[in-house]
Amino acid sequence: MVAMPNVINQKMLLSLKSISLFSISMLLYTLGNILFKKGMDRFPNSTLSGWHGYWEVIKQALTRKEILAGLVIFVLDFFVWLAFLSITPLNIAAPLSSVNNIFILLASAWFLKERISRKRWLGVALIITGMLFVGGNYA
Repeated sequence: MVAMPNVINQKMLLSLKSISLFSISMLLYTLGNILFKKGMDRFPNSTLSGWHGYWEVIKQALTRKEILAGLVIFVLDFFVWLAFLSITPLNIAAPLSSVNNIFILLASAWFLKERISRKRWLGVALIITGMLFVGGNYA
């Protein structure tokens, strides 16, 4: 029996590597956003208007452990995303990143107890359909 060339194994490994990096990136992005939302919900809005009010909110936000954890997670996500982009064509990676909308929608329903409308579920179905069209031939 003839052994399969290493090219096939390397291609499969690359595919597994890109899927792994993509999944980690989407998980980190979702977790970071959930932490940001939890952090922002836990202190009152500024009473100042204009840029002074925004600066006050930013200063307050940077004292919240959820916000700081979210920032650390976003930095980690940045490096994972760069690794993913190093092995994936951008015309595939960018459209596939729309899956983060689905993960955030699901996480906001699960962790934040937010209500998801039927329109949004329809949007999820359209996103999944689009991802199948765009990324279906890559793996």
